Amino acid sequence: MLLWSMQNAPYLATRGMGIVDAVSSALVNASYDKETRQQVLIASNDSAVLVAFSKFPGFKRVLQISHMISDASKQSVEEVAKFADAVSISRGSVVEAQGSFLVRFTDVINKMHSANLSVYIGVLRDEFMNLAFDFCANPMAEIVLYSSLMADGIVTEFPATAAEYFSEYC
Repeated sequence: MLLWSMQNAPYLATRGMGIVDAVSSALVNASYDKETRQQVLIASNDSAVLVAFSKFPGFKRVLQISHMISDASKQSVEEVAKFADAVSISRGSVVEAQGSFLVRFTDVINKMHSANLSVYIGVLRDEFMNLAFDFCANPMAEIVLYSSLMADGIVTEFPATAAEYFSEYC
């Protein structure tokens, strides 16, 4: 899977740097628009960027939601589905923690799935201080939790941990 994340595209455009055109040209020149073996994800926090990539049906458009959300109204989910195929949300948008203990699960994943949006959770980090006590300092336990909550994928800074999980449990 190839993930291309674009941030600050409107700002860069005001400075004469058409990042959307540059990235789309580079991906087309590298024949990623015809790629069938691996999925190409275009991620951005800007809906206009994702709309610009709608002319490439082979690319999956991912809206990055950087702030924590604990709920998603039907109207907002349907609005997102107009320009994105998936969302990338933070861990705190799925599991609420207080004092480093997990206290409740949200149903944000289910609400996104109801609009046929894939859900990616991230960014996962292996460091002890980033894990809730409920995971017993085991990053693999966190991956198991998100898999059980039916997340479609994870974004991690430690791909070896994710690879180990998928080779052992999938």
